[in-house]
Amino acid sequence: MPIESIQIATNRYAPAGSDAILMYDTGASGALTLAQLVQAVCIRSAAAYEAQSVNKMNLITKNAELIETGAQWVERLANGAVSWVRAKAFLVDSLGVDAANLPASISTYSDRFKAITAANDKLNSLLQTQQEDMVDMQSYVSRRDAAYSASSNIIRALGRSMNGLAEIVAKK
Repeated sequence: MPIESIQIATNRYAPAGSDAILMYDTGASGALTLAQLVQAVCIRSAAAYEAQSVNKMNLITKNAELIETGAQWVERLANGAVSWVRAKAFLVDSLGVDAANLPASISTYSDRFKAITAANDKLNSLLQTQQEDMVDMQSYVSRRDAAYSASSNIIRALGRSMNGLAEIVAKK
C-alpha cells in the first residue's frame, strides 16, 4: 500500500529511545512495518489516556481550590467575620449549596449552625467527588503506562524474532 510518512511525537513517558515514531498514511511510497503499526497504536492509546489524566488533574486542582475557599468561608461564617448576604451568595453561587437549605438569616445560633452544616455537607460531597476523580486519574495513568509497556514488549519480541530469523538465514 502506498503511504505517506507523518510523525507522531511521544511525551516524556515514552519508552527510552523513542522520541518520535514514524506512522504512515496513504499517499506516497513506503511500507508500514508491523513494529511501527503496533508502536503507533500503543502510543496513540497512551496519549489519549495521558490527555484524560491531565484533564482529570485539572479538574481535581480546580475542585481543591473551591474546597479550600469554601472551608475558609465556613470558618469566617462560624467566627461571624463575614456578612450573611456575602456568605450566602458565595455558598449558593460558587459552592453550589441549595438555597432552600440555608436560613434567611444567621442571627441565632441554630440558624448559624444550619448554614454551617449545609456548607459542610456540600464540602463533604465535593471531597467525595475529589476522591473518586483521583481514583479515575490513577486508572488513566495505569492504562497509559500499560499501553507504553505493551508497545515496548511487542517491539522487543518482534526484534528478537527478526534477529532469530536473520541468524537462521545467515547459517544457510
